[in-house]
Amino acid sequence: MTTIEEIIRRIRDEMDVELRERARRALAERPRDWLVDQLLDRVLPPSDLPPPRPPADAAERRETRAERIERIERIERVERIRAWGLDAQSLAGFVGRYRRLSRERLEAEGLLVDPPPKGSELIGPAHRSAGAEELLREAKDLLYALLFADEEAGVHLDRVERALLTVTVPRAKAHTIGFLPRTAVAPEDGERAPHAPDTLLQVEYGEIPEELVGNGIAACLRLINNLEINEPVLYARMEHVGSGALE
Repeated sequence: MTTIEEIIRRIRDEMDVELRERARRALAERPRDWLVDQLLDRVLPPSDLPPPRPPADAAERRETRAERIERIERIERVERIRAWGLDAQSLAGFVGRYRRLSRERLEAEGLLVDPPPKGSELIGPAHRSAGAEELLREAKDLLYALLFADEEAGVHLDRVERALLTVTVPRAKAHTIGFLPRTAVAPEDGERAPHAPDTLLQVEYGEIPEELVGNGIAACLRLINNLEINEPVLYARMEHVGSGALE
């Protein structure tokens, strides 16, 4: 004779089958990510997880990306510089070539294409040929090498004295040579619009007996101005600081 317990167990088994089927259908309609989160909450409760990192605000995230991009660009720049094996002889070659590249010659050779007039906006990529883009990158690499690079970066220059470079550039254009330390905003000189004061970029560098480093810096800045900064005159001053090794 069937007992009450057997009847209840049979009913419960039938209900379990129906319950599982209904639960399966209901869960199948749920998003996959939600199901994964629910599973993790059961097999790895929050108390077992490391404390969550406080979310960074938007400004911090932007700064982190900018720093990462700057680091990668610096590594790539040093690799290009190292490939030159820069010494006094090759530096003299750069200086001679750059000095011949006036604004007029850049336009005549098709390196600059209908650039905006000097003293106006920056010269953008739309006004530079592929050759001009490569030349601009090379000039910035050489400027960086002369100011910051050493034997480890493949720059073989016998630097015997210290000198100081000061560049005056409109604030809105200072980012074009952003690897130069920004020191101050210069007083307005009457020729600038009141809303666009100049920025002083200043850095100490090592000079060699032939003073080719200073000549190279001047040639680089002149070419960068003609290809991008686009000022009638880019003011740069180089002055002797002292003899001895750079720190």
